[in-house]
Amino acid sequence: MRKVRLGRTNLEVTRWALGGIPLSTMMGGKDEETINQVLNAALDYGINFVDTSRVYMDSETNIGEVMKTRRKECIIATKSHSRDYDGVMTDLEESLKELQTDKIDIYQVHELYPEEISTVMGKGGALEAFKKAKDQGMIDFIGLTSHHVSVMVEQMKTGEFDTVMFPFNVIEREPEKELISLARSKDIGTLVMKPLAGGVFTNIEKCFKFLNGYPVDIILNGVANLDELKENLKYVENTEALTSEELKEFEEEVAPLGKDFCRRCSYCLPCPNDILIPIMINILYPQVKGRNYEDLTDKQKKMGKSLMLWWQACEECGQCEEKCPYNLPIIKRKNEMLEIFSKAE
Repeated sequence: MRKVRLGRTNLEVTRWALGGIPLSTMMGGKDEETINQVLNAALDYGINFVDTSRVYMDSETNIGEVMKTRRKECIIATKSHSRDYDGVMTDLEESLKELQTDKIDIYQVHELYPEEISTVMGKGGALEAFKKAKDQGMIDFIGLTSHHVSVMVEQMKTGEFDTVMFPFNVIEREPEKELISLARSKDIGTLVMKPLAGGVFTNIEKCFKFLNGYPVDIILNGVANLDELKENLKYVENTEALTSEELKEFEEEVAPLGKDFCRRCSYCLPCPNDILIPIMINILYPQVKGRNYEDLTDKQKKMGKSLMLWWQACEECGQCEEKCPYNLPIIKRKNEMLEIFSKAE
């Protein structure tokens, strides 16, 4: 399978790699057996990179079950969302244990926000722990992930990070202005998340061809079962980029989505009341927003009524909105759906 050099890490990685969110049974994965099948099939095909995180629930645990026997075949990247030294070191010990390995290839600061920079980069902050872990041989390289392009650009200039991970697709185009060229000039490895906008884009071939038009290294995409894996593998070896005409057609095709939609990253989880928020605001809300109950299909009415217990269990604590990287008005949308389906008999 086609491989690329991941910046100054000099790691030879497959251009397409596995994202870790659907490798969790609590964040989209079906069950441990299916996840095990997906991981083994991907490794059999030649995929040699998997990305996960401490906050992806049981993702590291499930990956570790496969790594017990196949660690040498796979480069592992994981993340810590802790912002201080002690928190990162605790996370790292847990990650090593769950992944059943003695070293993490790429350890990343997870989802950095502008207001957190001084804490993470300052004395006693997360970066201090990352550098200590590297000195002690617990990790090989330090990475950064964020949904904020300005944060990525600013921190890339510090020289502290070997890789950067950011969302990039035909709708989220901000990285093409400066981030990608800066990464190339500094030989920083690039990892693209949300290439299919969390699965909202269904034309995988067009998504991959769009990214083929840019000098990015790894395309990270999560798959929840073997069928999804096989569908992605149909296009991963294609090196063609979209023509200008194809790009225009693709832009017009996705334009109705805007940017204000759920990417199913599941960062809003876990909910204190076990509400499966991505299902609520990603699957049903786009179908019913702005409509009257009487105008819905029988299937939509049935789905809405079955989810009413979830919505009524919401205490509006706001934790989900605080964690959403796209600042979606989750509570407002929940209330809109409650209003619609309160008319159900």
